[in-house]
Amino acid sequence: MSAIRLSCAVNNYHWGKHGLASKAAQFAATNPDVTIDDEQTYAELWMGTHPNGPSMVYGTDTQLDDVISENASVALGASVSQRYNGNLPFLFKVLSIEKALSIQAHPDKQLAQQLHAMRPNDYKDGNHKPEMSIALTDFIALSGFRPLDEIAAFLDVYPEFSALVSGAAPEFRRAVAEGTDSERRSALKALFAELMMARDEDVRKQVEAL
Repeated sequence: MSAIRLSCAVNNYHWGKHGLASKAAQFAATNPDVTIDDEQTYAELWMGTHPNGPSMVYGTDTQLDDVISENASVALGASVSQRYNGNLPFLFKVLSIEKALSIQAHPDKQLAQQLHAMRPNDYKDGNHKPEMSIALTDFIALSGFRPLDEIAAFLDVYPEFSALVSGAAPEFRRAVAEGTDSERRSALKALFAELMMARDEDVRKQVEAL
């Protein structure tokens, strides 16, 4: 099979860069049918078969998924086609980030399949979301949590932080000081959950007090 030129979907999430400052927009603009608006944000360019933004064969109404379905063993290779039931097993994205992204929690494969079966309108496919990032330009990413003793110290240094997690903070302090690994993990989970579930007005109040 020869290479196929694609027209790829672009998402305009608010955290994307504007106009042609966005790499996603620059790549999208290689399609002469695409007009880039300098006032619009261009956050992600997708190359794949996801139903929310399927790639199309350039100049046609044919989706990439249709091309793959015609002869998946050739398009994907026999082993990949067999392992993934003839489906493209990844979604290639180009991200162009101007503002911090929201925190995301992806299900594992088993839970993803269950959620897709129960709520297909919300969970568009049954895949989990392991991710790999390759920086095309300067890029800053945060991964994981600070050491737990640092988080515990911040509860004392920043009363605004402590006020948002007052329910979980005492057990977190105890677990960090003397708990088992399992207790520390549970305490961190509870602390993080309370922070993420805090009311918007409470978060605004404490941020303004910083």
